[in-house]
Amino acid sequence: MCALQTAFGLNPGREPLMFKIFGIGGAGCNFVAGTKLPSVAIGSTAADLERCQRAEKLVISSEQFVNFALTDPSMLSKNIIPQQIRDKFEECEISILIAGLGGITGSHGMRFLSTVAKILGKNALCISSLPFSVESETRRNAALEAMKDIEGRTELLICFENDKLKDLVPRMPIDKAFKIMNSIMERPILDLSRVMTNADIPVMRQVAGNSGSFRLGVGLGRGTYRDRNAIREAFESPWFDFDLKSSPSAFAIISSHPVDEKEVEDVVGEIHNWLPNSKLMIGSYEDPSLGDRLRISLLIGKPKL
Repeated sequence: MCALQTAFGLNPGREPLMFKIFGIGGAGCNFVAGTKLPSVAIGSTAADLERCQRAEKLVISSEQFVNFALTDPSMLSKNIIPQQIRDKFEECEISILIAGLGGITGSHGMRFLSTVAKILGKNALCISSLPFSVESETRRNAALEAMKDIEGRTELLICFENDKLKDLVPRMPIDKAFKIMNSIMERPILDLSRVMTNADIPVMRQVAGNSGSFRLGVGLGRGTYRDRNAIREAFESPWFDFDLKSSPSAFAIISSHPVDEKEVEDVVGEIHNWLPNSKLMIGSYEDPSLGDRLRISLLIGKPKL
């Protein structure tokens, strides 16, 4: 049995938190261009943002990103942060920062803006993609360095290695594969927005405390054994390429229509069997779009290096 099991606090009838997406650099702006969620597109030139028609836009030069990101976070204050940046954080309670790591804008932008969110009291969740193994060693090392730094600046960091796309959609053209990746990266945002409250943030910190970055698995099931099928598919995620028994923490969000509490209890019990050493935080919500299907979303933490 896990060392800790707790639950998200959003109950039916309560207003969900206001989430806002901040897409940083090329990968972040690609995500923003395809989402209907409230969002801000952030790039180093206006041309970078042209495809993000529905989003707010913010241009920050690469030099500014580098200077701010390399400043000791303890030296930053609200008054030092440019007003144009502060304004973008106004109408949100949870900021979701999305970027590809390895380049200047994505790596330094996520570093800086996760610190900004904390200073402004806008808790940040970060979602990042990591370079393909065929990309330069310099870029891959920069991504890993940024990832380790960001782990200490944000409430939760979820990472997706681009290489795993080849396992997920092996024969799909890369442009279409990236669209699939965007929809996968959107899943934890949609799920967390349905179960989280502000009071959950310190509990999430406690649960995630001994983990570094997190990986995602999603499973769908229908029929008599839909719970087993959904659990199996979620744990078969190509991003779960590490020893799951070593994971210190995990988040599980279960959705169906309607929610069957006994089924949720059975699913949680099975997750305990897969993750015997993990602290576990669970949530569930009703999603009519699922019809007769059950969906399980798992965020599993890798041990800190």
